[in-house]
Amino acid sequence: MKVQKCINCGTQFRYKSVQKSIWAGYKPIICFNCGAIHEFRFVYRLVVSVLIVLPIFFNQWISDIAPNPLVHSAMYFGYIFVVIGIMPYLIRYRLKNDNLE
Repeated sequence: MKVQKCINCGTQFRYKSVQKSIWAGYKPIICFNCGAIHEFRFVYRLVVSVLIVLPIFFNQWISDIAPNPLVHSAMYFGYIFVVIGIMPYLIRYRLKNDNLE
C-alpha cells in the first residue's frame, strides 16, 4: 500500500501533502512535477467519516474491555492516531477534469 501517484506523470504524492489536503477540508493536490490537479474522490470522504466515527458504534463493547475511563480514552486516542496515520495510504484522488467516480 503506497501513497497515490500522479495520474499524468507517475510522480508519487508526498505523505505530508496528502495529510495537509485531508486536514484542509479535502483540498485538491497539485502535482509538483507536472502541475496536474487531483481532487478528492467523494467515496473516500465517506470512508474517512466512517473511520472517524466507528468507535462510537462500539462504545459499549469498548467500555466492557476497558472500564477505567483513562484506558477508555487512551484507546480512542490511539485509534484516532492510527486512522490519521494510515489515511494517506487509503485515500485516492482523481484528475479534476475526470468525470468518472
